Amino acid sequence: MKLTTRMLGVALSAAVLGSALAGCGSTAATFTELPLPSEVPEDIIMQTAGITRDTALITVDGVEVPAEEVLYWVSSYADQYAAWGMTDLTMDMGNGQTLGQYYLDSAVETATLYQLMENKAEELKLGWSEENQTSYDEQVQTMKTSLAQQAGLDPETQSDRVDTELVRLISYMGLSQEGFFHINQASFLYNNLMEGLYGTEGTDAPDADKLNEAGVFHAKHILIKAEPVTDADGNVTDDGMAAEDPMTLFDQLMAENTDDVDSSGNVNGGTEGYTFGPGEMVDEFYEGTKTLAEGEISQPIQSQYGYHIILRLSADNEAGYDKYAQVKMQDQIDQWMDEAQVERSETLESLDLQAFYDGLTTLRSDISAASQADSAPAETTTPTETAAPTETPAA
Repeated sequence: MKLTTRMLGVALSAAVLGSALAGCGSTAATFTELPLPSEVPEDIIMQTAGITRDTALITVDGVEVPAEEVLYWVSSYADQYAAWGMTDLTMDMGNGQTLGQYYLDSAVETATLYQLMENKAEELKLGWSEENQTSYDEQVQTMKTSLAQQAGLDPETQSDRVDTELVRLISYMGLSQEGFFHINQASFLYNNLMEGLYGTEGTDAPDADKLNEAGVFHAKHILIKAEPVTDADGNVTDDGMAAEDPMTLFDQLMAENTDDVDSSGNVNGGTEGYTFGPGEMVDEFYEGTKTLAEGEISQPIQSQYGYHIILRLSADNEAGYDKYAQVKMQDQIDQWMDEAQVERSETLESLDLQAFYDGLTTLRSDISAASQADSAPAETTTPTETAAPTETPAA
């Protein structure tokens, strides 16, 4: 499995936030420890896996990664497959690998990627900053506001209840507050590294030549879901776009004729078109753009979507710089992953993953029940039934 920056983003979405590093020359990261609800153990991993949460399961270039972080990724992958009804971790995947082994290998690779973000940020002095801390604190507050709305709580007058729900959510993930805080470093550290290395002020800042070398292009197109006009020999005839002002004419024809539109009929990519790197467009579109000079319009180029008439534009702009940084950072991550020295502990190899996931499922049930109980309206006392008046005997 090749991890990409897109996967990095998805993983962080599962954990909600991104944050924190006290690297060389950087600002110390901080978070507020909140009280544990009664149903949450102090060490979730000890209760579910039988080892302490800070037990090192792997090392990445000599840096230990604790059990709770590796097992967080195991549970994340298991949750995805459980949604499809696949809960037996002993199931054979058809290649001699069980479902549990697949989860574990995937978790080790993801944990390696996240630890590399910390290792490299510290090494390159691109770690935690005051801006990162401010953004982190804002995201925590946004998260609390969302939880308050979902639970029908007032974040001002019921802040303790909101804090409890936040801790419950973190615990539901199988993480301590410290683990949650630490595992969410990667998003900020990725951005710090990308900007410091490949941003406009980075050590490998982009220019027109570097954009081209990295395969970053900018183009707009007209997509025609029809056969192109050809002559008797099968050659594509003149596309009719020769004009004194081809840019304006192209925009007009694109608005009038392209089939690349969204559900509302608006042109996808808008009037600016697309800025893209390798692998983001179908090969025919990508290669067709690559062969054009800036300002040149192509003959119709066929792909699985139809026929594209492409106008290549300059990528020497902010969107191009951002794309360049993303492309270069992905290449750098691939290199770091290939070069990383990863060691797996004996404890990791002997873990009973089924027992861990079953234990986590039970804990989640307890957490959910406690949350629902807190949200239930208070019971009211049933009024005492008034006795019927005594009938007066007839005289």
